[in-house]
Amino acid sequence: MSKSMNMLASAVILAGGMVISSVAQADDIVGTWRLLSLAEQETGSGIIHNPLGEHPLGLITFTGDGHMAFIMAGASRKAAASVQATDAEAAALYRTMAAYSGTYDLDGDKLTNHPEVAWNQAWNGTDLHRIAAISGSTLTLTTAPFISPFFGKEIVSTLVFERLR
Repeated sequence: MSKSMNMLASAVILAGGMVISSVAQADDIVGTWRLLSLAEQETGSGIIHNPLGEHPLGLITFTGDGHMAFIMAGASRKAAASVQATDAEAAALYRTMAAYSGTYDLDGDKLTNHPEVAWNQAWNGTDLHRIAAISGSTLTLTTAPFISPFFGKEIVSTLVFERLR
């Protein structure tokens, strides 16, 4: 089967009728992607939050040898008044970002990140499960339900990235 037919066969229909191809080959995800949006939907109430604002900053990189690195932050973060942040400034900065790096596995559209170093020590050594879909130069990652580090409630996150050229 040709690559285009294989991608068509593995298409996923998302809410709203939009068709996005699942990741057809492991190489499709390799590269660096810029974060365009982050939406967190509470599993209980359905309420949607944008914890880092409408235009968050972020990058995720996947290498061909199975390593990855991710960082995201709110675009409206305020810099500390000096190089040495006060406790309040450090707490505010910590609460407006997330970052981790480690390895990843990709099985079809099932992406599992294995953080080895994370901004939150609790994430080190865990498995972070995502569904990955690529449409053109757009990568969409949807999480399994987890407790939001921003709101402390169970949510599903949808992160949308564009491939950097």
